[in-house]
Amino acid sequence: MPSDAEDLAELERIAADVIDGTSLPVRAWVVGGMAAGAPDGPPVGGEQGIPVGGEGGLLELRGWVLAEHWFGYGVTATADGPRRVVILARRAFTRPPGVGWAALLREATGWTEPDRRGVDWAATEAALGTALPGDYKDIVDAFGPGSFDEYLDLLVPGALGTDLVSWGQDMARYADLYRPYPVHPAPGGVLTWGISEQELSFHWLTGPEDPDDWPVLVQYLGGEWQRFDCGTGEFVLRLLTDRTPPFAFPPSAGPFPHWFASSELPEH
Repeated sequence: MPSDAEDLAELERIAADVIDGTSLPVRAWVVGGMAAGAPDGPPVGGEQGIPVGGEGGLLELRGWVLAEHWFGYGVTATADGPRRVVILARRAFTRPPGVGWAALLREATGWTEPDRRGVDWAATEAALGTALPGDYKDIVDAFGPGSFDEYLDLLVPGALGTDLVSWGQDMARYADLYRPYPVHPAPGGVLTWGISEQELSFHWLTGPEDPDDWPVLVQYLGGEWQRFDCGTGEFVLRLLTDRTPPFAFPPSAGPFPHWFASSELPEH
């Protein structure tokens, strides 16, 4: 049974090897039988949290934030002495009032770079002939061009090879590919905002309503379409984390860290 820092460090090495977490920051959630007050940890202490201190309570708990899960290791008190424990708990990405989807995506991916904010949105919207969803603009301002989990590549105004405006303006040339939908700027036309190497693409179903209300359409290689009645930010977050239909995209399949790979910033 672990009884000192050396034993706990050994348990950390074992847990890190299991999840390949050696490059991830370790959080301390319970220290010396008391909740450490970390804002990003599982609920510990209090009426609703995991018991801490005393028999059956946690004495130590450390671990990692892994996408939609907490993976923790530590020590609990029992009548027979300290006992090693491993905890896997699901995190819920709830949207508190006033918190935007871009902020939740930062949390889900561990993205800490400052906002990019290099896009002239007025010029972009003039070139496309339409306003764009606010949550999409927030995501682009926060992340810039790049890929979520190497699965969804954002189209970003001015980005080399993934320029939202160029893609939008070229869609009419390939209108047959988007049937039965017309393409923007036709009324109710589709407008592409994301692509993937996994044989699918991501679109808005535009319309006269507020762009923030545009649903998301996914088109698969065989030409099939799937509609998601949510905005861009909610869609991207749920693509990464929601295992339940109609989402259940491959990035949500395991308790592994999500990431954003910038095509503009050098890799660390």
